[in-house]
Amino acid sequence: MQDSEPPTGPAEGPARSSPTAGSRRTVLRGLGAVSVLGALGAGGHHLYRAVRPEVDPRTVIPLYSQTVAYGGDERRILVGASAPHHELAPSSRLTTAVPAPAEVVRRARRFWDATAAWRARVGDDPAPGGSGSLASLAESAIQDLWVLTDQLPAPVAAWTPHWRYVWPRDAAFCAVALARIGHAETALDVLEHLQSLQHPDGWFEARYVPGTERAPDDRPRQFDGTGLLLWAASAVWNSAEASRRGAVADRLAPLITTSQQTLLEATRDGERMPPISPDYWEVRERSVTLGIMAATLAGLRGAHTVTGEDRAGDAADALTALLTSTFGAHQYQRYRRGGGADSARAFFAATGCGGIIGTRLLTSLRTELARGGGGIAPGASWRDDGISWTPSTSLLALALARAGEHDQAREVLGWLADHRTEAGSLPEKVLFDGRPAAVAPLAWTAANVLLAIEALI
Repeated sequence: MQDSEPPTGPAEGPARSSPTAGSRRTVLRGLGAVSVLGALGAGGHHLYRAVRPEVDPRTVIPLYSQTVAYGGDERRILVGASAPHHELAPSSRLTTAVPAPAEVVRRARRFWDATAAWRARVGDDPAPGGSGSLASLAESAIQDLWVLTDQLPAPVAAWTPHWRYVWPRDAAFCAVALARIGHAETALDVLEHLQSLQHPDGWFEARYVPGTERAPDDRPRQFDGTGLLLWAASAVWNSAEASRRGAVADRLAPLITTSQQTLLEATRDGERMPPISPDYWEVRERSVTLGIMAATLAGLRGAHTVTGEDRAGDAADALTALLTSTFGAHQYQRYRRGGGADSARAFFAATGCGGIIGTRLLTSLRTELARGGGGIAPGASWRDDGISWTPSTSLLALALARAGEHDQAREVLGWLADHRTEAGSLPEKVLFDGRPAAVAPLAWTAANVLLAIEALI
């Protein structure tokens, strides 16, 4: 990828916060100091600045937009911050220039109304922090997910040009979130679209131009899409009413069958590591990462859930044993013998593979990866620039919620609520001083937030 092309999510690698960033593998300096920050929030932020007062000025990056909304011509536009200002209709991702009879207004209303039953379950419980209730955070995330999904075959990561692509990993989490909040049919449509893009060998490209089978560049294919989309298929199947599960399985049969066979063959039924591949950091790797292990295990367990086949279940058990004897022997770092803490620890509980990463190692991500803005970085070897990444932070919230650490999950969600843009959207990054930065909204963050709230209600 060219340095002139901005990154998206933690997927772009450890030193890509800015075009002038240094080495991708810059080791986190002052880790011992950061490890004492404690919980996410203002206290950690102030202590971080006390022990690390100098912040590389190159990490002060702009906020590209406050949100994305439909304009008067019923096309999406970037709104506010570095983009032109437009007035928004209340509680919407529509500008006031959109005429009331417009079809997009009806689509927005249908989407919102379909989430009514789920929103009623959320209630008005206050979110820790100063940004109101979990309901207000859920409303923002629903609107963000809608505007990045509406009329598209699958959600795009964001709407800023270099993010306007479909990542299989992001789409997997978005599909599960859509199914849980009342949009099961849309979730199936998303998975069917990704099913149509899967290569015969079961792999996926890192990302796709929306509505095409074309990758926008030559970055390597990524193995995590296979496992995460199989997990998503099983989660959407599991959330359907019993009478509909057969139809769901039929619609997703090619994805389920191909992905399961790929995972079984690639791991020799769980007896060996999956292939070396880029993961959500999207850098070339020379060793299997914890993120690839998590995605592969999630896929095998998902296959067993939806197919009931003993072979998939046995393979999941075998891979779990391999994982614990290798990565587990070294505290589940990025690589089997080192690399430092990685927010991929959160993938396990987030995808229903709880009980593998102990509570201590999961909750320790809040200190091991702490950043000055109050959230976390994707990994300990990530550039020490003070920037919090909301995909990793929201994934941690989801993992904490599913692991039963509800108070901590609420704290992290409260931090996310407090660091939305002025328009209410969830940004990709938060700077060392708490300002939202880069793109907003980000689909993966929105999906993680909704799934975390779902786990709490």
